[in-house]
Amino acid sequence: MAENRFDPMDFLAGEGEMAQRIRAHDWSDHALGPAPQWPQSLRAALSICLNSAFPTAIYWGPDLRLLYNDAWAPIPGPRHPDALGQPAHEVWSDIWHIIAPQFAQVMEQGKGLFAQEQMLPMRRLGVEEETWWNYSFTPLRDEDGRITGVFNSGSEITENVVQRRNAEFLVSANNAFRTARSPDEALGFSLAQLGALLGAARVGLRERTLSGGEVAFALLHEWCAEGTSNSEKFALPSRVGASLQEKFMSGAVTSVALRDPDIEPESRAYLESLGVVQGLGVPWVENGEVTSAIAVQWHKDRMIRSLDISAIERVLETTMGWIARERSRERERVMASEIDHRARNLLAVVQSVTRMTDGADVAQVKADLEGRFEALSRVHGLLGQKRWSNVTFQELAEEELAPFGPDVFDRIDMTGPRVALSPSEAQVIAMILHELTINALKHGFLGAAEGQLSLSWTASEDGRLEVIWRETGVPTEAGAGAEGGDGYGSVLLSDVVKGQLGGEMRRSLEPTGIRYELSFPRQADEATAGPSDVTQQPLKRRAQAKSVMILEDDVIIAMDLAATLEEAGYARYGEFRDARSAMARIEASPPDLAILDWNLVGETSEQVAGWLKARGVPFVVVSGQEISDAPDDPRRGAPLLIKPISYAALLSALHRL
Repeated sequence: MAENRFDPMDFLAGEGEMAQRIRAHDWSDHALGPAPQWPQSLRAALSICLNSAFPTAIYWGPDLRLLYNDAWAPIPGPRHPDALGQPAHEVWSDIWHIIAPQFAQVMEQGKGLFAQEQMLPMRRLGVEEETWWNYSFTPLRDEDGRITGVFNSGSEITENVVQRRNAEFLVSANNAFRTARSPDEALGFSLAQLGALLGAARVGLRERTLSGGEVAFALLHEWCAEGTSNSEKFALPSRVGASLQEKFMSGAVTSVALRDPDIEPESRAYLESLGVVQGLGVPWVENGEVTSAIAVQWHKDRMIRSLDISAIERVLETTMGWIARERSRERERVMASEIDHRARNLLAVVQSVTRMTDGADVAQVKADLEGRFEALSRVHGLLGQKRWSNVTFQELAEEELAPFGPDVFDRIDMTGPRVALSPSEAQVIAMILHELTINALKHGFLGAAEGQLSLSWTASEDGRLEVIWRETGVPTEAGAGAEGGDGYGSVLLSDVVKGQLGGEMRRSLEPTGIRYELSFPRQADEATAGPSDVTQQPLKRRAQAKSVMILEDDVIIAMDLAATLEEAGYARYGEFRDARSAMARIEASPPDLAILDWNLVGETSEQVAGWLKARGVPFVVVSGQEISDAPDDPRRGAPLLIKPISYAALLSALHRL
């Protein structure tokens, strides 16, 4: 019969990693002593520990030496496996200030302790990280009944806590967007809450733009922790290392920290210039291009979790959706206002053209009006195709001559550089080209089988547009038919070019045709250029006549207003197309009265209205919109006429003023 022998190492039986490590460890000179001599109470507890599937550890002896199972091994991170047999205060030096009192309580009172959702700021990977735990401490007694150790079991619940906290944060942030008094307030609240959630120094929303000709991300809104100053207005990707820049611009979440051993010198210098040790960029990508980003920066190292990035992405998604909706609403509002303004302005132009068109009979007036309205329609169609941005001089000329068929271009020679015209310029020049074309049809090359047109233009260095319209193959007596007259065509070519555009027009008859030379200052070469230098009409005061300044960006309307006022006995002070030129004149010598078109190209008449009101100069406001209720609106108290205006109402308002 086989003899059963007792093996003092049976409590370490098993194939688990920690059972093998404990068996293989040299305990001969250890504070716990050789394993076969360990107290029975320790061996029994350790046997339970090693065979448990739940994270379990034993702290034993005066120094609370550590023994643990496989499930518990990942908890200390890289401190495993060196943590085996080490004193608790060495293994957990980073959280000892929290757990030491708990150990003491269990050892002194002999009662178990359960810690629920205990935050432990561990430094398992060299960086302090916020970790959350549920765990228990149970006293262990030796053979004499003395409490000699602690039985520990528990698990990390960091992910659960962070998920719940992030969910609460997102509910709060979404509620802010719904209930805030302004969009800016909602964004500020969300960034502040995100900064607090992440323990950050700065959290900012940035939008892609250009600065100094290179890609930059402009700061839209930023939250800063107390004592932290705002970061730079424009963040340049080129200031960080090439690999980091490439990663971010490809749309990937990008982080960088001074502690990174492989950090590029440029990235290190950038973080140091911001006074932070770590940064994170979470980009927003549209159509394959990074258009915005949330940037987060820290004063101290932080372990960035995927849950942190997820929370930032959710805020970014909500924010960008809100920005898109707000911009859409603003575009709709601006579009509605712009459509209304342009419609009223067009009606006013039509009104002015109608008033100034004269003829021998109704049929002639009707034909002239139809032609001029068609010219306006063509230029409006062209501007519509260009989304009301710049059109070129050549495009205008081709559009005006197109109704005469493709064959007509065989008799036309067009030469000139690409000259971009603003929408307001285009409408005026289109009418000038229309009158030249109609004149050519009646008396010039379009009415002669052998007629030719040479149309050339240049843009001089001083900003003037020089145009030469030269018709040949036209008998001199036919060309003479275009001379003289004070109809609308003659008024437009002389008064608009000379008076309104501040230019010059020369007309000369040649043996085989007629030649027009036009020269006038440009309003703008690009849509974003500054206001134009508009020629100001010299002040010609009549006896006792009140001078009236006209601020109107549509030349045709301004010309009609000026003629109407002169007929009514007012002195012509001058017509201006922008606030700058008007201010330059009135500061030198103010008018008696003024007519202000409120919505000019890219600006309003607010500056001029404020100046006139402060000095007691009465004015009439012409607009497509009602006056606001704002107490500081300089239009308050001034007569308001809605386009298209009644000239009787205008003269009545001026008379009252």
